[in-house]
Amino acid sequence: MKILTWNIERPKAENQLILDKLAEYDAEIIILTETNSIIKLGQEYTFVATETLKNGYDGVQYKAGENRTTIWTKYKIRIQHKTYDGFTSVSVEIETPNGLLNVYGTIIGVFGGIGERFKSDLEKQLLDFENLPTESPICVAGDLNVTFTGRVYPSHDARNKLNSAFEKLELKNLTAEIENNVDQIVISKSFIKNRNVKIETWNHDRKLSDHIGICITLE
Repeated sequence: MKILTWNIERPKAENQLILDKLAEYDAEIIILTETNSIIKLGQEYTFVATETLKNGYDGVQYKAGENRTTIWTKYKIRIQHKTYDGFTSVSVEIETPNGLLNVYGTIIGVFGGIGERFKSDLEKQLLDFENLPTESPICVAGDLNVTFTGRVYPSHDARNKLNSAFEKLELKNLTAEIENNVDQIVISKSFIKNRNVKIETWNHDRKLSDHIGICITLE
């Protein structure tokens, strides 16, 4: 099973190079952030997205079709969970070959890891994490705007709060060791028990977007 996350930097037109890269990894679960409805992954996928952003929302000149987070999957989506902000975070329960998985896709801090907006987003999403159904494993993925290795961004406090939440919920941040990286894939320890984890990254030259892409393979 592959789980992929990538911030694709608000595409304003269909970008074949991005689509080709996504097709190359062929992940069963894909969480795209700063995305757009013009990005279509094919008939084998279904998706649930945050609400479409209108021009001027949050004081930003959004283009047609933009939204902040979309979860794509080849598996069956059973239900959608409510999140604190339907424009920023989306959560679904997915039927995988290894059992049910609650996937929470998000951006924490839509203007980056600074200011009161980031702090507010962080606190509200921490509550969202706690409110996810605990009967099934959890996967939190997307642009968390927090590094866990290398340069501390945006603060030790933000890093510590997320680490404490992950520990409390018995989650493991599989991408924590990627230096100076803010895009993360965090998953229940029970879901990856006795499984090998392979991590692949791309777009290090930042030509396709201003974030690297990350794909984990659970073997």
